[in-house]
Amino acid sequence: MSDIHRQVRQPLAIFYALFFSLVGCNAPYWGPYLQSLGFDYGAIGSAIAAFSLIRIVAPMLWAHWSRHFQTPLHMARIAGLLTAVCFSAIWWVDGFWPVVGVMLLYGFFWSAMLPQYEVLTMQAIASSLEDYSRIRLWGSVGFVITVALLGWLFEYISVQWLPVIMLVLMLGVVINSWRLTRISTGQAPTGDGAGSSIWKLAGRWPVMAFLLVNLLLQVSHGPLYTFFSIYLEENGYSSASVGLLWALGVIAEVILFWRMRWLLRWLSLRHWLLASLAMTALRWLLIAAFPQQVWVLLLAQVSHAFTFAMLHAVCIRYVPLLFAGNQGQGQALYSSAGFGLGGALGAWLSGYFWHLGGEQVFIGAAAVAILALVVAWQGMKIELE
Repeated sequence: MSDIHRQVRQPLAIFYALFFSLVGCNAPYWGPYLQSLGFDYGAIGSAIAAFSLIRIVAPMLWAHWSRHFQTPLHMARIAGLLTAVCFSAIWWVDGFWPVVGVMLLYGFFWSAMLPQYEVLTMQAIASSLEDYSRIRLWGSVGFVITVALLGWLFEYISVQWLPVIMLVLMLGVVINSWRLTRISTGQAPTGDGAGSSIWKLAGRWPVMAFLLVNLLLQVSHGPLYTFFSIYLEENGYSSASVGLLWALGVIAEVILFWRMRWLLRWLSLRHWLLASLAMTALRWLLIAAFPQQVWVLLLAQVSHAFTFAMLHAVCIRYVPLLFAGNQGQGQALYSSAGFGLGGALGAWLSGYFWHLGGEQVFIGAAAVAILALVVAWQGMKIELE
């Protein structure tokens, strides 16, 4: 990335670090936080599903509204500020529906930021997957530091301090956005209007398969993001151990992003896609079958390098190819189908079936991952180099 000026590279890296530090607060600890408020398993699953549902609609709405913003950066700045403002209402509400209302409100604006920054980053690096991985890895660094520190911190203070930490990180995102000026080019934020209709493109089988694979992938991640921390605690792990297990997965993710170039010499991106989906199914089976075996959980968490990082990197590279001329809307559709609809279904189904036992839910997640592998094998035959 020597051709990318530091004044562009550093703020982008800091954004990813702060944004995924927020994810590091939300994914492992929001479920326990809701539990501390008195929510039962069904309510926790429903609340997190509702939060994911807003990520179906919000990215597409923001992509549609992009024409009213001068640049993606202007949109991201406004969304970041409103995210912090709306989230601050969490201290003023009580009960299931008011809390869910705050989650939906801040989630609507939070969902707008990442697709815009992904487009900005890919524009800044001319869609180089290796350069993208070097910037994106700082998001993984932020995540791993956050989950490890919070796991240790919540041994000494209540998890109800979580919203304070999240608000500080949100304000950091807002402040950092004003450091980004060199890629504020005045172009249309997300590529609206160029090329074929986004819905015509979405009707093509390779695109439908791509979206379905990502939907199924995120459904299979539902038990991880919603109940993994609770599952570990039910099996006797301390909060510090939970944080370290989460952190280990993201350390592996950081290493993969850093060494992406070396890995790409071994297999094509399509073959890495298929191999990583197979590893995803295996990961859920290991978690289901051996929750008491620390070394097995360590192995399962290390596989996060492929079940998340490699899959995300490959899919980011697919977007400009499958949505030529509509990259911004394609990025939003990818986010809506996977992290939105898939995440919502995964969270809701996990909460609905959790009474059967965490082991059974993770076995179901493995079956969904195998289905995603079959769809990718049959429908995504485009080779990427």
